[in-house]
Amino acid sequence: MIYKFDCPFVFWTEVKNHKSIKNQILPFIKKLSENNTCTVTSDKAISTYYHQSYPYIQHTMLEDIIWKPLDEMMTTCGIEKPVNGYKLDGLWWNNYQSGGFTKVHKHERADWSGIYLLHLEEPNTTTFYAQYAQHPNSNYMSQYKTFDEVGEGNVMIFPSGMQHAALPCTSNRIIISFDIIYNERKIDLVVGS
Repeated sequence: MIYKFDCPFVFWTEVKNHKSIKNQILPFIKKLSENNTCTVTSDKAISTYYHQSYPYIQHTMLEDIIWKPLDEMMTTCGIEKPVNGYKLDGLWWNNYQSGGFTKVHKHERADWSGIYLLHLEEPNTTTFYAQYAQHPNSNYMSQYKTFDEVGEGNVMIFPSGMQHAALPCTSNRIIISFDIIYNERKIDLVVGS
């Protein structure tokens, strides 16, 4: 007998108004990347991971980058939408210079995560790893896929527990990442009586 759990997946779709969004956001990211206290540099990538103030990103942009694609993903994949909706738990951008990368990681606090490919000068290097990719002795359990067919102007949404990375790039790559959590009220645990 065998029982198969639902597999992790990566959903992607084009962001409506990408050119307009890019024209508005990109100059701010490039200027802030030059010298700003809200950024950190790691592995040749400038990031705002620890900063949560983005006055240059409008709510209408978030509608096109996050909320409409998330609804599309849930409809396409047959996932029931939460009764109380969902909310943005984190938003940041990464500006990768030549050689820049991000190590394999996952987002344990969130339910869904996303990567908006704002600016690419080469094929996408975002790579996802199978659920059990930490087991070194089994090829089946070490599967991975680089999504080089997903180009600029697309957003990729996936379960936050999926391991992923950005392989080293050879030219400039700028993404906006985000985490989504369900707005469900947590039920307190009752132990004993």
